[in-house]
Amino acid sequence: MAVPDWKPSTGNRQPYSCDVLVIGGGGAGALAALEASKDEHLNVMLVSKGPIGMSGLTPTANGGTAGAGPEEDLFKLMINTGRFLNHQGAAWLTTHEIKNACRRLQELDIEVIPLRARSVCVQSTPALKKLREHITHKSNINLRETVLVTSLLTSGGAVTGATLLDLATGEFSSVEAKAVVLATGGGSGELYPHTSNNPFGIATDASGTGHIMALRAGAELVDMEMIQFVLLPFSPRSRYLRYFPEFWNGPYRNRLGEIIEDDVSKYPAASYSEELIRKFYFEIEKGRGPIFVDQRGLPEIDSKLLIKNWTQRRRLIKTLDIDPRDHKVELLIGSHFIMGGVRINEKTETTLPGLFAAGEVMGSVHGACRLSGYSFSQMIVFGFEAGLRAAEYARKAHHAGELSLEFIQREEELARRFLEPKTDPASVGQLKRRLQQVMERDVFIVRHEDGLQHALQEIDQIEADIPRIQVPAFKRHNLEWMRAIEFPYVVETARIVALSALAREESRGFHYRSDFPREDNGSWLRHTQVKLKDGRLDMDSFPVALDYLRPEA
Repeated sequence: MAVPDWKPSTGNRQPYSCDVLVIGGGGAGALAALEASKDEHLNVMLVSKGPIGMSGLTPTANGGTAGAGPEEDLFKLMINTGRFLNHQGAAWLTTHEIKNACRRLQELDIEVIPLRARSVCVQSTPALKKLREHITHKSNINLRETVLVTSLLTSGGAVTGATLLDLATGEFSSVEAKAVVLATGGGSGELYPHTSNNPFGIATDASGTGHIMALRAGAELVDMEMIQFVLLPFSPRSRYLRYFPEFWNGPYRNRLGEIIEDDVSKYPAASYSEELIRKFYFEIEKGRGPIFVDQRGLPEIDSKLLIKNWTQRRRLIKTLDIDPRDHKVELLIGSHFIMGGVRINEKTETTLPGLFAAGEVMGSVHGACRLSGYSFSQMIVFGFEAGLRAAEYARKAHHAGELSLEFIQREEELARRFLEPKTDPASVGQLKRRLQQVMERDVFIVRHEDGLQHALQEIDQIEADIPRIQVPAFKRHNLEWMRAIEFPYVVETARIVALSALAREESRGFHYRSDFPREDNGSWLRHTQVKLKDGRLDMDSFPVALDYLRPEA
């Protein structure tokens, strides 16, 4: 197979330039771009892998937001459920600023719908559609959709820009920036064979790319072992679809028809609780699986309790014949959310000057377990906050710093190698399935030193096969090429999750070690931390700051 002739495109053109670069077109990125653009003297570029509102993780969510109820109650619940591993300053801002942030959404003509005692709903797709309208009407925002960021650029110990691949044309370029907001979303969707990140099996490419780009640029990752798992429908007609909350109240039965759980409200995080998920996991391990949600015979859900998009989803569920009010629905366990991520403070600053983070890519906001509705709160609060802080930083920066042409060309060459013919080719899908099998076997609900060590060996072997990846040799709209470029980031994310899980010799929240089955506040009220040192991963830990709330209180 011939490879198209090409010359390094990055060397033949001037780089783009902006004051604030926002990477990621979900809710956090869109809000950050709008907030930064309030200063009309600043030029903002928003880069998204796909069209805003039609790609990424935000459109897959129900939109529940912890935006009601007393702030102190929300905060205490967040810290206790997170088993005191939260960054308490970030958690405090999440719970104490969300009401104000919701009012700011309403000023942008985005509906905020009351739900129940501590929740409101921000309907994801309509909200993103409205945000995109605002963005396209801002003269100082350059919106670039279907563009993949492949790496962050640094100079003098600070971030200076990024390398870009236009997925529509297949052309590489670069952008220099005074400040960068990383809003790239989750990192666990590609790690496991089953995930809520891919409803109906449609990939949202939650690949951990942003996490690893930040790490390679000089930032630090924390608590990457903390991955939340949830129940998901197994039926091919509804695979991985997240039902609206009322369907996750149970009752749940095993294959023998026995009720395993009929009251999820007794768990701190309800259906998002690690105790509940472990209960189902052990039931399956004992041979009494699969698990079913069975609500036949229960009263119909009052339509007054369903907001518009949940009513539409209910009609879809009825149409697909997968309503647990009508049928016993088989379930499985899949990944949902990563609580670990880039180390930040409550100002969204990372440990790399000029780099800010918002949304799921942030680490330690939720500690060891995330509550339902708190990811949207995080997205909204820190979307605004990151845009504000990045704009402040950009105003003080005199210039964006130098871009390394040699580094940019090397990035392009590495990406182009996936288009070249191989003597023993492998596909991204083949290697990803191997990786996911390893993660589900050894780095899943229950972990043990032997399994984690074995996983690390397997991950090394998969990484050694990456040069064998070959994709169709065309440049325009080549999604397989995009996934090949991102796959090394997926592998590195898997390695860091396994290393972090091996380092944490205790059980806390969603991290459960069968060889260390107890929570150990004496030794492990600490964050795990990964950084690059002399080009190699350096594993360490540091104490949790208990500035607001302590376990003994």
